Amino acid sequence: MGAEETSRDDWLYAGTTDPDEVAGRYDAWAGSYDDDLAAWSYRAPAVVADVVVTRVPSAEAVLDVGCGTGLVGTALRERGCAARIIGLDISPASLEVAGRTGAYDRLDRADLQQPLPVEDDGVDALVCVGVMTYLPDVEAVWREFARVVRRGGVVAVTQREDLWEPRGCQAVVDRLVAEGVLAQAEVDGPAPYLPQAEGELAGVGCYYLVARIG
Repeated sequence: MGAEETSRDDWLYAGTTDPDEVAGRYDAWAGSYDDDLAAWSYRAPAVVADVVVTRVPSAEAVLDVGCGTGLVGTALRERGCAARIIGLDISPASLEVAGRTGAYDRLDRADLQQPLPVEDDGVDALVCVGVMTYLPDVEAVWREFARVVRRGGVVAVTQREDLWEPRGCQAVVDRLVAEGVLAQAEVDGPAPYLPQAEGELAGVGCYYLVARIG
């Protein structure tokens, strides 16, 4: 493993939350991102795409928060999803690659630590895969997700195993359910995340949160 790859694995594991740094890192990685993630046996986009087409088969609009190079959008289309798919990401280079997939109806650059540029109740499903590492205010982010999804719609999110407890994720889920923001929530995991990655990343699992909006 070369020095450049070692450095990338280090910052991926550390999980910077600075938006400008995240954008720069993923701009630099966009060209080889899909191949690298395939080599690491990254299954989360396929898992979450299966959730959407199973739980919301008649969805008219799906929001992909942190769409990156378009892995989730591509997985949705491969599974027959005919919804309008909107992708948001902070990395312009990644959005350019996502645009070439043909999976998205709209792609916008957005700082995901800020309110989403989507109207209330604007989509039937929201997916956020491999992104929560960079979004430290879990409760604010998940409340924002609930805001933009219609009642009865679905939110499907991944969160790294090593961040689940330190960021109080289960407490946030329980609070949102108690308040009726989420009508129901299922948490599965920890499941394999990047099993073929190098170093510490290989040992990190992830949780899947699938929630129905109340």
